[in-house]
Amino acid sequence: MSKKVILFLLMTLFCFDLYATSELQIKAVFLKKFTHLIEWPADNKADFNICVINDKGFSNELKNIYAHQTFKEKTVSIIDLLEDMPIPDCQLIFIGKHTQNIQKTMRSISKRSILTVSDNQDFVKDDVIITMFLNKNRFRYIINNKTAKNAGIQISYLLLKSAQEVIK
Repeated sequence: MSKKVILFLLMTLFCFDLYATSELQIKAVFLKKFTHLIEWPADNKADFNICVINDKGFSNELKNIYAHQTFKEKTVSIIDLLEDMPIPDCQLIFIGKHTQNIQKTMRSISKRSILTVSDNQDFVKDDVIITMFLNKNRFRYIINNKTAKNAGIQISYLLLKSAQEVIK
């Protein structure tokens, strides 16, 4: 199957959310879609925590999208963080593009099963698992599958196949 067909299938998987009009909304909707194609190690935590570092606007979009919704029968909590704050128990961390010390953040979570996502293409070299961005008005993303595997996170074949690049 071609990448365009797979991306189309991913986009229509949950088409009721594809009302996004701004770049922040598009990224928030795609982040929600990504979570359905990711497998974390089993846990018995009551909440699915999404931490957002240094991006209040994106955090607000996620709060709107996840309002009154669950993920795998868990309550979704969006937690705002500044980059110098300790990182609580999160299953997913979105690292804002203006984060200055990405290496410190990555070191602090290196032994944890956390899906890291950013919209800063420079963070690809810092082992962020998914880097998403708009390029020529098209949504693109790069997946670092090596880092995902090291974190115990499994990424669906569909998501890997539709990525612009997969780091193995």
